[in-house]
Amino acid sequence: MNVVITGSTKGIGLGMAREFLRRGHSIVVSSRGQAAVDAAMRELQQEFPAERIAGQPCDVSHRDQVQALWDKAVAAFGTVDCWINNAGRDGQQEYFHELPPEDYVSTVNTNLIGVMHCNHVALNGMHAQGSGTIWNMEGFGSNGQTMAKYGPYGTTKYGLKYFTKVLAKECKDKTVNVCFLSPGMVVTDMLIPQEMRNSPEWPKKRGIYNILADTVDVVTPWLVDNILANHGKNGAAVRWLTTPKVIWRFLTAKITGRDILTPLGL
Repeated sequence: MNVVITGSTKGIGLGMAREFLRRGHSIVVSSRGQAAVDAAMRELQQEFPAERIAGQPCDVSHRDQVQALWDKAVAAFGTVDCWINNAGRDGQQEYFHELPPEDYVSTVNTNLIGVMHCNHVALNGMHAQGSGTIWNMEGFGSNGQTMAKYGPYGTTKYGLKYFTKVLAKECKDKTVNVCFLSPGMVVTDMLIPQEMRNSPEWPKKRGIYNILADTVDVVTPWLVDNILANHGKNGAAVRWLTTPKVIWRFLTAKITGRDILTPLGL
């Protein structure tokens, strides 16, 4: 299988790229900057055959760059069987009226407009080649949950879930599929930026993350196995942190004393 993952030079995206390669598939990694793409490719090529790894810089908020990413994948591997929309930003965590306009505009352009560009390019390409599956990444706000200081980010994820539902309906009875992907809380720089660790709210948030969060190396093998198991199933939903799992972790938190952050120096 030939797989494109946006935002795949670090964190969850790079973790998924590595897991696809471990299972014998080919990968196109991408990020906004060429240097990050080159570094990720070098890292992966130390473990896996270079001929199964390609890379292309791509700012998903620009449709022409998304098209170039598709074209790179086709030039490298012939087809794109699986396209995963992982690129995203959370923006500054401030009350909305305190945000500079360029911050929330950038969040919307990346998380919503950018994903629309990616779906538009991938849908047209996959319809032309006859098949393929697109996975859109959910996040906080997808289920309607709200939290102060998460206005722009949560809004994009809430809208993205609706958008994905619409595309799945439009792809009904076709050979191209659009699906949902949710990694839950994964310890990355995006989840826990440095400014959060310096804030007075950090001790409380740290306690929640120790209960609910997981590391990239725990979550990404499961995500990839389930992406592969659900390939070609339109409207499929692969979600790591389900409601029953959340309830169970809170109920057992005092018994297990779960602490994933201390070993990471957090």
